[in-house]
Formats: sequence, structure tokens, C-alpha cells
Amino acid sequence: MIRKLRNNFIRVMLLSLLIVMILLIGIINVAYLINFWDQAYETIDFVEENYLRMRLPGDAGPMGPGIPGTMEGSWQHPEDDDDDWDEDRDDELDTHLFSGFRRAGSALTPDTRYETSFFVVSLGSDGAVSETDHSYIASVSEEDIEKYAKKVLASGKEKGRLDYFMYKVFPSDDGTSKIVAVSCYQQLRQFRLLLSVCILAGLLYMAAVFALVWLMSRRITRPVEESIQKQRQFITDAGHELKTPITIIKANNEVLQMQNGPNQWSRSIENQANRLSSLVQSLLELSRLNEKDIDDISEEFDLSKTVTEAVETFRVPVESDGKILETAIEEGIRFKGSRDEMYRLVSLLMDNACKYSTDRDPIRVALNKHHHITLSVSNSCEHIDEEKLGHLFERFYRTDESRSRKTGGSGIGLSVVQAIVERHNGTVTASSNDGNSIQFTAVF
Repeated sequence: MIRKLRNNFIRVMLLSLLIVMILLIGIINVAYLINFWDQAYETIDFVEENYLRMRLPGDAGPMGPGIPGTMEGSWQHPEDDDDDWDEDRDDELDTHLFSGFRRAGSALTPDTRYETSFFVVSLGSDGAVSETDHSYIASVSEEDIEKYAKKVLASGKEKGRLDYFMYKVFPSDDGTSKIVAVSCYQQLRQFRLLLSVCILAGLLYMAAVFALVWLMSRRITRPVEESIQKQRQFITDAGHELKTPITIIKANNEVLQMQNGPNQWSRSIENQANRLSSLVQSLLELSRLNEKDIDDISEEFDLSKTVTEAVETFRVPVESDGKILETAIEEGIRFKGSRDEMYRLVSLLMDNACKYSTDRDPIRVALNKHHHITLSVSNSCEHIDEEKLGHLFERFYRTDESRSRKTGGSGIGLSVVQAIVERHNGTVTASSNDGNSIQFTAVF
């Protein structure tokens, strides 16, 4: 139980941290992407408006002449190569190009025109490519640009991403349009690097936290462990202390019956002493199940044979009450665990079915193996509300006080069933389809 508590504590802690980590990584990377998209589209707008004026003197590219100057597609100042070059005019150009972008948060600077790689495609009114300009990028050819243009037209989007390019379509009033695509290779590479670093850092952080939580979990759960241990010890001590007076009461009652003969008072004493003895024995058994490790008594055995033996011991009393016992036990199912405890598990479920089944409806026992081993015991019963099914495995729980007294139930049997199943890493549930029948199902 303590091990399960520690495991649940570690699981909850790590799951909570993992959720927070995923949210943080997501927020960081989504914020980076949003900022990246904003900067890319801002650069595209700048290029679309100013790329003709971005040419250096004498640069006459395919889209038309720029400011008189020197080399085509070059970003270098001609300086001494041209007597007509006016540096003041270059400064005036920078001022003009960036006058509309000097706002808070803008990524544009006077160096943007030297750093930006892009291409421009002009489309006719029929959507055909009329001109291309790739003077400002060396990584793509004219054929590549035409392929990109066709993909943009086929997508039908006005803006988006294509490979490592961000693009935008600018329609004109005369039916023509222009596609401006800016290379974002470095930005996308940085994004992938950021994402990889965040994931790696998150994994390392989770590993470090797991180590710390695992080391600290024993100290954190120690007060609970001590409390549970004291509770178990109290039950064990109280049980052993009660066994002696109960034995004396039963012995004295037998002597009185031998001397004076049985009467209603002696029979009442005998019944109550037997009931109290059974209750003490169940409490001690439940305490023992919670204390002993299943690995110490685990062995591989034929579960089908064990279930059959346990069920058959109840066949005579069931049939003597005029009821029917139906079994569907798959043969040859091997199981690793405690044979005695599994025998006890089936006996408790059968005893419960015999006590509380009504009329002459059959008691059904089934054992099969598919992906898991499933043991089920079902029987008819008096009406039971669905909300009460989840409480049946609680200690001393009674759906009907008077009926439990009548059948002699102590309210411990199903708690022992649950303890045995959980010790074997299984789950047990109670279900009812119509409220007048009940089925207990253990899955291993």
C-alpha cells in the first residue's frame, strides 16, 4: 500500500510538471513563431513597396531600371567606380525606405535591404508568369521560381509559407498581381534549434526532478506509512487480545449447555461468539494481507484447477437450497501468485453469492483469458442502487442493516476480496445491469 502511495505521488508530481513544461515550451515556441511571421510579412511589405528603389546605381534588373549606378544584383557601394555617385543621396534613400517602419517593435533597420534575400514574380491577368526577378537571391533559379509561383497559385492562399520562403500575393487593379517571397532559412533554422533546445532542456529537467522526487518521496510519505503501520499493529494486537476472551466465552457456554441443556440464551451466546470470532479472524486476515509482500509467497500454479476446486465445495449447499450453479471455467490458465489467497478469493465470492442470491436464479462463475485473466461471479439479489455498488468493498459497509444481520455478514469479506486482488496487481469491480442482479469481476 505504501509503495502504491509513493508511486501515485511520484506519478502525480511528474504529470503536473510535464503539463507545465509542455505549456511553457509551447508558449515560448508559439510566441517565437508569431513574432517570426509578423517580421516576415513586415519585410515582405517593405520589399514590395521599395525593392525597385533598393537597387544600387546602374542596377537594371529584369523588372526595370533602378537608380543609376554600377553592378547588377550587387549590394556593394561603387564608391570610386562612379563619379556621379552621391553618398548623400544614398543616405536619403535609406531615410526614405525606412521612414514608414520606424515604430516600436519593428524588425526593420537600414541594414535590412542588405540582409534580405527575396524574389519577385509578376503575373498577368490570366495568372501566367510574365516576369521574374531573382537578382537578390542566389539559392534558386528562374525555373525554381516559376515552380514556386505555380504552387502558390494552386494553393489559392494570399500569404503563407512554401519550403523556407514566406510569401505574399499583391493583386493590382488591372487584374495583374505580384508575388513577393522572402527567404527565411536562417529564422526557420533558429526556430528548429530553439525547439530542440527546449525539448532537450525539458527532458533533462524532468529527469532531474524525477530523481529528486523519488529520493524525497520516502521522507514525504513516512508519516503516512507510520500511521498505517500503527493502525495495522493495533488491529493485530486487538485481534489477538480478543481471541482469548472469545474462546473462554465459547468454552463456558458449552459447559453451561452440557450442564443445563441448550436454550435460547445459550444459543444466542454461541451465535454472537461465533460471529465475533469470525469478525476478528477477518480483521486479522485483512491486516496480514496488507503487511506481507506478495513476492515472498508467489508461485506459478494452475488457476483453472484452483477456481474449480473452490467452486465445487459450494455445489452441495447451493443445490440443497434449490439453486443452480453454472460454471464456465477455461482450462489450463496458468497464474503466478498465491494459490491459497486465490482459493480464498473464490470462496469469499461464492459465500457472498450463496448468502445474498434470491429465488432460484443461477449463480454463475466464469474464468477466461484473452488479453487479461478475468474471473467473474454473478447472482440475483434484492434491489440495489447503482450508487451503492462503489461502496461494497468498504469495511463494515452494509446496503441493508437488517438483511446483513440476518445472513450473518460482517462487512469484511469483500474488503478481503479487494485486498487479495490488489495484491496480485488486479482490479475488482461490482456491476448491475438491472438493479436486481450483481456481478463481481476481477481482472488480472
